[in-house]
Amino acid sequence: MKKNIIITIVVIILIAGLALGFYYFYFKPQAEINETSLSEKGGGILPTITVSPTPSTTLENIPTFFQPVLKKLTTKNILAFWQSSTSTLQYLTPDGLFEINHFDLKEEQKDLGINFSTILSIEPSTKGKVLIKYLAEGATKPAYSILDINTREIKNLDLYVKSATWSPDGNNLIYYYSDSPLYYQENFKESSYLAQLDKNLANRKIIMNFKTSGDINLLWPESNTVYIIEKPSGMNESTILSFDLKNKIFTPFVNGNGLILKWDHLGKYGLLFRVESNNQQPKLSLINKDALVLAEIPNITLPDKCVFANNKSLLYCSIFVNPNFGGIWPDVYYMGMYPFDEMIYEINLETLEAKLLNNNTFRIKDIKISNDDKFLFFFDEKTYNFYSLSLEPETISNSLIESTNTSSADYLNNNTSNSTSSQ
Repeated sequence: MKKNIIITIVVIILIAGLALGFYYFYFKPQAEINETSLSEKGGGILPTITVSPTPSTTLENIPTFFQPVLKKLTTKNILAFWQSSTSTLQYLTPDGLFEINHFDLKEEQKDLGINFSTILSIEPSTKGKVLIKYLAEGATKPAYSILDINTREIKNLDLYVKSATWSPDGNNLIYYYSDSPLYYQENFKESSYLAQLDKNLANRKIIMNFKTSGDINLLWPESNTVYIIEKPSGMNESTILSFDLKNKIFTPFVNGNGLILKWDHLGKYGLLFRVESNNQQPKLSLINKDALVLAEIPNITLPDKCVFANNKSLLYCSIFVNPNFGGIWPDVYYMGMYPFDEMIYEINLETLEAKLLNNNTFRIKDIKISNDDKFLFFFDEKTYNFYSLSLEPETISNSLIESTNTSSADYLNNNTSNSTSSQ
C-alpha cells in the first residue's frame, strides 16, 4: 500500500514538472531586462543593455528594426575636421585644407596658404571660427591660430598664450597668458593672467592675474563658469578648479589622479575620467555641475572619444573593446602604447540606457556630431577612413534583427563582467 502511494506521488510530481516546463517554454512571455533610472541624487552603475521581448513573427506582426547607416566619406590622413555647413565638412591634412559634401561626396581642396604638420587640438565655435592648437615645424612649444571657416582667413594668437577656449555663444575667447621664462632672468618682470577677447581677437580684457606652474586646459561650458584643468597624468594627484567669472572666485571642483573632464553644451552633464590611486584602474563617471556622480560607466573609454548631442539628452561614445589597462593611465594611451579596438554606443542620459549603433570596430581619433544631431562624423586611425554615421533610422531587413541585438548584448555583458572582475 505504501509503495503504491509513493509511486502515485512521484507520478504527480513528474506531471506537475512537465506542465510547468511546458508553460514556461511555450506561453510565458520573455522577460524584459530594464534597469531603473538613477535620480540626480547620484550613485549606481550605468545600465549596459536593454533587451525587449521578442515579438511574434507572424505575417500580421512582422517587426521593423532601425539601424544607423555607416558611410565612408574619404580616405586620407586627416589631422582635424569640423562641420562647415549643413551638408559640408572641412578637414586638414598634411597637404592642406579640403571640403567635402557628406551627402554626394563631392570634394575640393581649399587654398589656405599654410600647412599644419602637427595639430594638437581644434575647437570650432558657434560663430564660424575654429581655434587650432598646433606645433609648428621645428618648434618646441605649441601655438594657437584662429581660422575663419567662410573666408579661410587665419589669425595667430600671441605665442605666450598657453591655453584658450571659446565661450558657449562663440562671441568671446578666454585664454591663459604667461611669458614666464624657462630660466631665471635678472630684472625680468613676468606677466601671467587670464584674459578675454572678442571673436575678432580685439578688445582685450584682463580678468585676473593668475599663475600656474604646469600646462593647463580651459573649458567654458556655461556663461559664468570656466574650468581650469592641469595636464592629466595618473602618476600625480591634481585638482580641477572652477572659476566664477562674475565674482572672480576660484573653487576646487574635484580632485584625483589622471583627471579628464568634458561637458555637454549647457554645462549640465559632464564626463569625468579618473584613475584609482591605489590600483591604477581607470573610472569613467557621469556627473552634474555640482560634481555629483550620477552614474559610473562600466564600459571604459576616454571623454574625448565621446560627444554630447546638441539638442537631445544623448551621449555617443566609442567604447574600448576588451581593454587591458596596464601601465599608468591615461599617460600610456596618449603615448600610443595601448591602442584598443572600439565600438560606438548611444547612451540616453535620462533613462541611462545604452545601445550599440554599429557592429564594426574602429580606433577613433576624433568624433563629432552634426549641428542638427542627425549624423556622427569620425576618423578611423586603423583604416584612415573618414566616416559619417546617420542617426536617422532607416528600415533594414528583419533577418538582421537577431544577429545585431545578440552581438550588442554579448559584447556589453561580457565587457561589463571583465570590467567588474578587473576592479
